[in-house]
Amino acid sequence: MDIWEANARSTQIAPHPCNQTGPYLCTGDECAANGVCDKNGCGWNTYRLGQPNYYGEGPEFTVDTTKPFTVVTQFPADANGTLTGVRRLYVQDGKVIKADAIDKSGVPAVDYATDEYCAATGASAFMRLGALAGFGESLTRGMVLTFSLWWDEGGFMHWLDAKSDGAGPCNATEGDPKIIRTIEPAPQVTFSQMKWGEIGSTFSEA
Repeated sequence: MDIWEANARSTQIAPHPCNQTGPYLCTGDECAANGVCDKNGCGWNTYRLGQPNYYGEGPEFTVDTTKPFTVVTQFPADANGTLTGVRRLYVQDGKVIKADAIDKSGVPAVDYATDEYCAATGASAFMRLGALAGFGESLTRGMVLTFSLWWDEGGFMHWLDAKSDGAGPCNATEGDPKIIRTIEPAPQVTFSQMKWGEIGSTFSEA
């Protein structure tokens, strides 16, 4: 589960199901795109969804990444406990910022990731490997929360923030690690006050 892939200019959330229920060492074709795990995931990237002013640097964005904010991820389920979606909220300056409903041809007008959304956006491996119900089962088994600060040596993070990929406002070379090291030799990020609990219990609106 990529619970929050982001920089100051673009962001994505993406569940990645597998058809294995525990530690598993894949071999050969099992490790490839059509193998036992979903490599691409079902991504929710607001820029890619036609909402370029939702997240970015400055007061003109709904979520202003130049100021502290809280990232909220919710996993709603039906009465049987089956996962039905993955929802992203933010809290900034005491205000809860909900996702905007999608207004894009060929994509359902939802404000969080559902199976219908994942199918419409081409997440075929996600659907093949169990979709939200199957992914929810892996959440039930338990996951370990990890944090990292990294760059993409081969792809320059184009999948996350490149204008050429429709994923964000960045140009073709901004994600090159050689350029990053020149502009920002000591990048850093602060994660704090992690919480988990029932939906709606981990944050409040001032």
